[in-house]
Amino acid sequence: MLPGVIGVLQANEALKLLVGYGEPLVGRILTFDAQATTFGELKLRRDPSCITCGSGALSEQEPRKSA
Repeated sequence: MLPGVIGVLQANEALKLLVGYGEPLVGRILTFDAQATTFGELKLRRDPSCITCGSGALSEQEPRKSA
């Protein structure tokens, strides 16, 4: 049952992004405690030095250079 619950949540998030409706979990992580059947939410901060999410992040148009 747990994989079904998580799968539905993932599909719901994908639809929110594709359709542009609702508030996707961007910058947040949803936690699920199956034993207590409760949800929680953690907020994430960007790491300024991260090449993926930081202030100097590479865009999709810029190819990543290998070292």
